[in-house]
Amino acid sequence: MIKLIASDMDGTLLNSKHKISKENLEAIKKAEEMGIKFAIATGRMYEDVKPLLDECGLICQCIVLNGGEYIDEKGKVLEGIYIEREEAREIIDMIIKENIIAEIYTNEGLYTVNNKEEALTEVAYRIKAYDPKTSFEEAIKFAESHPHFVNLKYIQDIDEFLNSNIRIGKFVAFYNDEETTLNVKKKLEAIGSLAISSTFTKNIEINNKEAQKGLILAKVADKMGIKREEVMVIGDSFNDNSMFSEFTESFAMGNAVKQIKEIAKYITDTNDNDGVAKAIYKSLNL
Repeated sequence: MIKLIASDMDGTLLNSKHKISKENLEAIKKAEEMGIKFAIATGRMYEDVKPLLDECGLICQCIVLNGGEYIDEKGKVLEGIYIEREEAREIIDMIIKENIIAEIYTNEGLYTVNNKEEALTEVAYRIKAYDPKTSFEEAIKFAESHPHFVNLKYIQDIDEFLNSNIRIGKFVAFYNDEETTLNVKKKLEAIGSLAISSTFTKNIEINNKEAQKGLILAKVADKMGIKREEVMVIGDSFNDNSMFSEFTESFAMGNAVKQIKEIAKYITDTNDNDGVAKAIYKSLNL
């Protein structure tokens, strides 16, 4: 019997309008009424997830930062896996050397070693990744008031930053083309001891190698006394791979990338056709 359901967010639980549908929400509520825990598993930081949960009245556990943190229903970090200082230094050195534009997700907010103009461009590419129909000119305008730009802190002294008590959960970079994304990814892979993944074809996400959705979910499930076969996972993209590797009761979205569809036990409908709800009903025989 399923005791825990973990669903990816973008391209999975959220439809193309970036909303949780009424049908998906109803399915989650029915599962919770049966005593089943529900968790969101996303590359986003908790501050980006909470407003979406509040909007539809959903109170649940969250895996954020691709597995960097596991957060309970009250927003408390139950488990955290962060990037080591030495590795962070290598990444930052490469960002500067290769002119990479990136955001640094920490337990004390967003940081960057780039300047404001570069940061604005990166946030514009982020907006286009979530809504490809948006023109670059429109994305730049939206970026100026986007929380990821407005709340960004600029690192003046790298040594001071790295020697502080700040914990680095994740580095994120968005680009305008897939070729640049692949080239940067190859350069970062040379560092080693990192988990490098993507939510979109034009972005890169860097975590501690142990900070993966499936690994932290397995760790927390063990602490809860929940067996692997009692966990159901749903996803669509490359950063969901570890969940599909760790758990057999797996559903790939109809819009999932080929790699995820190939290793999933089942394939459900798309994110615009309530695929999460249909997966939950199928797995729970409802």
